[in-house]
This record gives sequence, C-alpha cells and structure tokens, in this order.
Amino acid sequence: MLLEKIFSERGWDFRDYKRSSLKRRILKRLGAAGVSSFSDYRDLLDRDPSEYTRLFSNLTVKVSEFFREPSVFDFLAGEVRRDFSPDEGIRAWCCGCAHGEEAYSLAILLSEFLSEEALGQTKIFATDLDHEAIDAARRARYREESVANVSAERRERFFFRDNGCYKVKYNIRNMVKFGALDIVRSPSISKVKMLFCRNVFIYFNKALQEKVFEKLDYALKPGGLLVLGKAEVVPSAFSSGYVRYSSSGKGISVYRKAE
Repeated sequence: MLLEKIFSERGWDFRDYKRSSLKRRILKRLGAAGVSSFSDYRDLLDRDPSEYTRLFSNLTVKVSEFFREPSVFDFLAGEVRRDFSPDEGIRAWCCGCAHGEEAYSLAILLSEFLSEEALGQTKIFATDLDHEAIDAARRARYREESVANVSAERRERFFFRDNGCYKVKYNIRNMVKFGALDIVRSPSISKVKMLFCRNVFIYFNKALQEKVFEKLDYALKPGGLLVLGKAEVVPSAFSSGYVRYSSSGKGISVYRKAE
C-alpha cells in the first residue's frame, strides 16, 4: 500500500488521514508525473526518490494569508483586550503554521496591545510538518496577495518593501520561534495561553483527531483560548472541558478551556 511505503521509507505517517482527501491529492500527483496507477507510482518512487518531496508538497497543501478570515482576529483582539493584562507576556502556539502568516498576524495583534516589557516576555511558537514551509516562514518575505487583509497602517508599521515583496520587520519576527514538528508523532508544546490549530483536523479521521487533541489539551493552560478552523469542533471526548463562544458568530470557532 502506498501510505505504508511512504511511512516506511520516509517516516511520514498519513495512514490515519482522511482517505478521500489523500486520494484526491495523490491522484493529482500521479497525473503530474505522467503515471496511470498506484503500482506504477510506487515504481517511480523507487526510481526517483526526489519524487517523495513533490508528493509531500501535494499532501500538505499550504493555504494561508495574513489575518486570514479577519473576523477571527477581530474577535480575538476584543478577547485579548478584555481578559489579558497588557503588562504580562503571553505564550502562544500556532500548530500547522504553513508559511508563517498566521503566527506573524498574531504577533502583530499582540504587539498592538501589550506593553514593551510584556512583549519582551512574549513568545509565539509556530510549528509545521513541512521543513520547507518553515524555512520560508523564517525568511518572512511575502507577495502582495498574502497581505491583502493588512491595512495600510499595519503595512507601514510592521513591514518593509523588499524587491516588490513585503518583509516582516524584525521586532515582529523576533517574537516568533519556528520549528518543524509532526503533531501526530511528536510531543506537544506546553503551558500556552493561546493555541491556533486551524484547518488541521479536517485531514484526520475521528480517531486521529482525538489522539492529536489530547496533545493540544495538554498544551493549553486552563482559561486559555483555542482557535480552530471554521468547520472544526472540539472532539466530543473533550467537549465538556471547553466552552465555545456563542457570540462569536458564524464561521468563527473559538473556545476557552475550563479553569
């Protein structure tokens, strides 16, 4: 089986991901590679190991932008101002951070609220399975379309132009620590007060969702905020420990962990 081969050869464990999504993405790669069957594709992987990298890129599609779904960040800004102290640092985690837009967006939001002293004590951990995505995030260089939701004021304050692109200023970059992490197989980060894990669960079957959420639950401090994708919910096995904001509106999936 192809997924077993990928796991045994490269250690990438997609075996509990939703099969419909995986099949669609693998078939797209088969078409691009000019092969017509899974058997032929396995042979191609044996002949050309570099094909694994191209396949991995297809299986971990990255779709992001700064302040993606602005209503989510607008809502979070209100919660931060209401419940967080501007004089205390915040430890946060963006799990599945893609090319870094979400983590830098959060850093911008927090920098608009926290004092200088608190910012010095604030750390945003940003992790992803894809090493190449993490490398791109560290470079912090983005095209015009990635900053479409960023106001002119924020562009002026938090970015500088770099050969036709936008680059995140160093004070924001220094708030974010990027690292490669496979949330399925690796231990989680701990003691965070804000946790973004948006549009990650949609690729997992139910059993894997619960396995991964156990790690997220461990990571998030009581009273902390959890941000999921708009089509995602806390697994039923953990739902009693989380309160979803009933006033957050359609398309926003924000929870507070019970204290």
